[in-house]
Amino acid sequence: MKNIPDDENGDVLRSMHEAGDSLEKPRMIDFCFIFPEREEALRFAAEVPEFDYEVCISRYEGKQMWQVIVKRFMKPEHSEVGRIEADLSARATAVGGAADGWGCMNIEDLKKEPIQSPQTTPVSAPR
Repeated sequence: MKNIPDDENGDVLRSMHEAGDSLEKPRMIDFCFIFPEREEALRFAAEVPEFDYEVCISRYEGKQMWQVIVKRFMKPEHSEVGRIEADLSARATAVGGAADGWGCMNIEDLKKEPIQSPQTTPVSAPR
């Protein structure tokens, strides 16, 4: 395993690796943001025009807020996850929102131990 920095994102990536994840395999990563008002969530979504991002807006009843999930298909690399998280967080903050963590599915490393089919388990970095 590569040298992963000792921070919150690094802790999540190490946990994924220890659970058998091949961090070399790309997958959809969800970056989550919350907003008190729907209009703020819509303004944030308009601030994410990148063609390789998918943006989903929904009501987050558990927090009585609006949630925007920005999805990107990529490898879970510490530097890239951190860069995207910081960039999107700045955009969210500018329109009244806040980061609410990121997450992705665990993809088992099939080289470690043969299994019948790939298994996935959700992991996330709560905020």
